[in-house]
Amino acid sequence: MSTPPRAAVRPRAGSTLLELVVVLAVLGIVAGVVGLSFRGAGRRQETRATRISAARRQALERRHPVTLYLGAGDSLHVLTAFPDGRVVGDSALGIDPLTGRPHAAR
Repeated sequence: MSTPPRAAVRPRAGSTLLELVVVLAVLGIVAGVVGLSFRGAGRRQETRATRISAARRQALERRHPVTLYLGAGDSLHVLTAFPDGRVVGDSALGIDPLTGRPHAAR
């Protein structure tokens, strides 16, 4: 048996299994990092809403106003929950005074 001449040998088209595994591993790492960053961003807003809700509940139970200090960026916002259920704070916080929940995005 003789080997075919070099001109007759065509290079293979496609990719190897190892290349596919490497690409899938890289995509998995990127997806994990992106997922963690999105989860961390939502947690900050959820924590603020949780703290406001807890202050409102505490004011209703104790029948005394509860003052809460919230940091937003470089500024500090003061919020007061009253025993009648109202929550009054800086308009930059974007909360509904009757429920204490964040306003819906417009």
